[in-house]
Amino acid sequence: MIVRKILLLAATAALMSTPALALGSGGPANEGTGHAPSSTPVGPPSTTPDNTGNPSHPEHPTHPGHPVHPAHPGHPHHPAHPRKSHKCIPHNVAYVASGTFVAQTLSKNADGTYSGSLTVDVTHTNHHAAGDLGMTAKIYTLTGARVRVDIADVNHDGSVGLDDLQAGDRVKLIGSITTLGKKCDQTGFTAQTTIVKVVFHEPPRP
Repeated sequence: MIVRKILLLAATAALMSTPALALGSGGPANEGTGHAPSSTPVGPPSTTPDNTGNPSHPEHPTHPGHPVHPAHPGHPHHPAHPRKSHKCIPHNVAYVASGTFVAQTLSKNADGTYSGSLTVDVTHTNHHAAGDLGMTAKIYTLTGARVRVDIADVNHDGSVGLDDLQAGDRVKLIGSITTLGKKCDQTGFTAQTTIVKVVFHEPPRP
């Protein structure tokens, strides 16, 4: 009995004298800190980008659905084309003149219009026909103009026409005239008058 107690005491003393490192290696190596051992390799950090953790996002991602647009070098300046003002390009404006009938050499066309010459003493005009205002025996050349004769059957032939016209009858001419702005270069420009309609009336009664 005494021998058994001695053996137990010896065994207990042996266990108490064994160092902690001699215990099983399955315990945590950094038991004091409570952190799992790190797998980071020892040495300076690598300068190579590490994209292995997320291969779909490289350092400079390029989305296949959105191609990179090249930088625009800039739109070249188009050469400036000199533009002429509308007033410096010959254009048509309304021409209206009226006065008294002097003479005519008009003939009727197949389509019912008239062509020929008409002589008028001009007494009234609109702004664009002012250059003819006050002219006597102004000759107009008509080409395919419409003519209306609102006078009496003077020669009593049963119809009203140009053969019933008499000097002093009233006449109104409507058409267009080409023009340029006053500040434009007038070199070589000549205004062209085109009459499209003529209306004859009897002179006012006294």
